[in-house]
Amino acid sequence: MDKFQVKKVENCFKNSQTYEYKLNVEMDEEFLEKLRCLGEVEIKNFRRPIFMINCENENKIKGVINSKIIRVSFPEYIWEKRKEVFEKFLNEVL
Repeated sequence: MDKFQVKKVENCFKNSQTYEYKLNVEMDEEFLEKLRCLGEVEIKNFRRPIFMINCENENKIKGVINSKIIRVSFPEYIWEKRKEVFEKFLNEVL
């Protein structure tokens, strides 16, 4: 059973499929550390700190730190496979 809920959302990236993941935990610094293996993490300290990960496989992950929601954009040409692999990884780290 998945440890998250997922739904398709409108995206802002051309030629990508974007999905919103509602996690069963908050996206804190400790959990963000588990995602560092996917690519370069960038944190912007706004009123609500956000993070972005430009993954090595072209996926893009973004969210608000201390929130339970992240958005992931998958490249359109291979989004189904990338989504499947990401969800398997997400279940393992949750």
